[in-house]
Amino acid sequence: MLDIFRGLKNFVKLTTVHIDSPVFRLHYSITVLILIAFSLIVTTRQYVGNPIDCVHTKDIPEDVLNTYCWIHSTYTVKSAFLKKVGKEIAYPGVETSKDEKDKKLYRYYQWVCFCLFFQ
Repeated sequence: MLDIFRGLKNFVKLTTVHIDSPVFRLHYSITVLILIAFSLIVTTRQYVGNPIDCVHTKDIPEDVLNTYCWIHSTYTVKSAFLKKVGKEIAYPGVETSKDEKDKKLYRYYQWVCFCLFFQ
């Protein structure tokens, strides 16, 4: 594990002869460290602690429902954004729908840390 960080030490080592501009040196040294740091922060938040909180009743245990919400994608109903909140729907975009074309799926939550890492 420490070998990985020893390799990263070479990115921030300053040399006396520079054949590129200071902006380019910042780009290839600091940007890599910033992306890795943010990737670790996001990964830690997702996989350690409480990454997501689902609204639930006391009928289902909280940890079971949060695991289900974290694994499965969620969706909104496009036609429900045009309805009146409090009379026709409970919240904008939240409604039961049998038409798959009317649903907008959101499937990004688990992959954010991997995208940051590979960038």
